[in-house]
Order: sequence, then C-alpha cells, then structure tokens
Amino acid sequence: MEGFGLEVRDVLEHTPDEVKPPSFPTPANQSATGFPAPKKRVSAFKKQRQNNNTSMLPTPPAQYGPERPPAPKPEVSEKQRIAEENDALLNSLPPDQIMEEQRDLFKNLDPKLIQMLLRRANLDDSGPAKFDPSPEPSSSAKTTPVTTTTKPPKVTVEDVSENIPPPPSKKDPTKPKKTVTFDEDAAPPAPPANLIPVKKITTTDPNLVITPSNAPDEAHTFHTHYPQPPTVPDLDPEDPDFLEKMHSKFFPNLPADPSKLAWMAPIPTPGSAADKESPYYPGQDSLPVSALRFDFRGLLIPPRLSRQIPVTKGLHHHGEAPEAAGYTIPELARYARSEVPAQRCIAYQTLGRMLYRLGRGDWGKGEGGRVGEEDDLAFGLWRCFKENRVVESIEEEVQGEEGRGHRSCYAYATEALWLFEKGGWRERWRGM
Repeated sequence: MEGFGLEVRDVLEHTPDEVKPPSFPTPANQSATGFPAPKKRVSAFKKQRQNNNTSMLPTPPAQYGPERPPAPKPEVSEKQRIAEENDALLNSLPPDQIMEEQRDLFKNLDPKLIQMLLRRANLDDSGPAKFDPSPEPSSSAKTTPVTTTTKPPKVTVEDVSENIPPPPSKKDPTKPKKTVTFDEDAAPPAPPANLIPVKKITTTDPNLVITPSNAPDEAHTFHTHYPQPPTVPDLDPEDPDFLEKMHSKFFPNLPADPSKLAWMAPIPTPGSAADKESPYYPGQDSLPVSALRFDFRGLLIPPRLSRQIPVTKGLHHHGEAPEAAGYTIPELARYARSEVPAQRCIAYQTLGRMLYRLGRGDWGKGEGGRVGEEDDLAFGLWRCFKENRVVESIEEEVQGEEGRGHRSCYAYATEALWLFEKGGWRERWRGM
C-alpha cells in the first residue's frame, strides 16, 4: 500500500467496562393492588369559587412583632368543605335576594320534591336564620348588649310546605263530561204525515210509488221489486266456448279480441275440428318446411310422435300448435334474438346441432335446382335458415366486444359456428 500512503495494522479489541444488568422501571407511586392510584381532579368552576370565597374573607389586622408560624389546618372532609362554601355564599347574599330565590324555588319546583328536600335538611341548629323575621322585644325582656363575632351565622331552612297550596288537579270530578250528539240520531218530535207501516209488497212494478192515497190495507201483503243481474253459470275451463263465456261474464262492455286470448284456449280434443286445423296435424298430406319441429338435439320430430312426447321434456313452450312437441326454425330464430340470455343459449345450442346434421347429410345431400325447383329436404331447410337469418344472428353474438355480453351465450354461439363448419355445408355450398 505504498502508493496511497496508507498503513494497515492489527485490529485491537478494547476491554469492556462493567456491564450493568437490565432493570425494569418501577413506578413512583405503586399501590398495593397493582393499579395506579387515582388522581384527585378539581374542576375549573370549583377553583374559581374557591378563589372568590378567599378574596371575600376579611384580612386580619397587621400585628407587630415577630411573625408566628401558621397553625396547621385540620383536615376537612369534602362534605364539610361544600357546606362551608354554601354557608359563605348565603352569607354574602342580602336577605331580600335570598327570600326571592326561595319564592322562585317554591314556585317552580314540584311540592313533593320540596317536601323531600326539607325532610333531608339539617335542622339541628335552633338559632334563627338570617332571613327569618326578628321577634318583637317584650317589655319584661332585659336589654343586653349585642356583641358581634367574626363567625358568620348559619342559615337554616324552615318547612313551609304547609303554606304551599296543592297543585290543581287535571281532572275535576264535578265538571260535566263533554259529549257530541247529532240531530239525526234523536227521535223526531212527531211522526210524519205520510208515514206508512213496513209491510211486504207483492208487486213487480219498479215505477210504483207508494203514497198514503194508494197504500193497501192491512189484509194485503206487499213485496218491493229490485232488479237482479242475470245469472251466469260457473265457467268450465274444458268448455270449448270458455273464452266467450268468460268475456260475457266478466267483461260484457269491452270489445272482444279472440286473437289476444288464444294462448288461454285449452288444447283441442284429438280428432276434433279444432285439432284438424293445427299446422302440425298428423293427417295432412304435406307440411311446409317452416312447420317442421325439432328437439334440443337437433333431431326432426314427426307429427305423430310429437303428440306422444310428455310436456315434462320442455318442448311445448310455444303458441302455435301447442299440442305438438318441438320447435320450428322460425321459433328458434326468434329465441336467438331474445333479450333473455337463457333463451339465446338454448337457441344457439339447438341451431348449431341442426346445422351440423344438415351438413352431414341427415336430411339429404342438397340435390335439386338452386332456384328452388325440385329441392330436397336439406335445401328446403337451408333456405329456411337463410330467410330467418340464423347464421347472421349467431355470428353477431360471437363478433361482440371482448369482455362484454353474456359469456355463456358467447360460448354456445362459438360452438354453433364450429359445428356448422365441421358439418361441411358452407364449404360444399359456398355462396349460397
């Protein structure tokens, strides 16, 4: 280390001083219980009163000679100190003010409270109070010189509750109770001249007015006629005319619109005229492609089989042909544009499976004219898909902004497009 001018020596250890063991701090005023002793606090108001009382005391005259040490003051309890403060305060007040304050207390406080306080007052001092009237001197009394002392006289409170009148009672038993009566409740002074005894009238004339001149005699019986509403029999939901009877019973004055009440109509009886008018009746020679019904797996349900499926399968929630199970392509297309996410999920799942079966060739290979002549079932179904814009609805759900929309609907729509591509219909008939 010659170039830097530094010198490295050995490391020396210093001898340590005497180590003091750690000690825990002990509180100055440690009580026997282990808790700190309570501190005696005096409020600012009490301090001010004490200062005022000490300033009002007369100063003793100056004494000549060496000052004597002050005598130790005896310990005074809290009760005695408060009593002395009260006495000093009462001595500083004139008798007129004390009497006025006393009258205010008797006037504002409850007599029962005053009696309780007077019973608890200390009446041991038999001397007269400062505000008591001085007795008149008698002729036989000897005049004695009055000596004044520095000790202030004590003030006593006399029981004057006997002179206090009792408070007026809220309820006076001698005062009559107020009541309200109406003239119409009282009996008339005399019966009216056209009064007719109540009897049974046997007449059906609603315009008949009974007067004293045409009143019947005692031998006849009377009967008053009141119009009665027409009686309508109880409604039977199984009745074919249920909707008409319900309208005539409950809404006779409103116009009838059977189309709005069609969803309430009962399922027609098999083989009836209403059943034969169903768009999915089994006895028809041909059916339009838009009337074909499918289940949730995308399988075609024949008309005869659709009437045998129970309603517990969930395939009867539609208005057209309510007795037939399954959903048509237009109904599924409406569900695909619904605002309810659950309906859109069911529609996307079912339509995706139908598009997969369409491309796989379950309903034909799509042979026939592209103009629509001699098309097979597969081409007819595809045209129905295009007319209801099924593929566009599914793509619109998938092409939404990421992070927005319903995640289940997005998943089912993506699955439907994947099934459509896997089926091969778009690749085979590109441009259609």
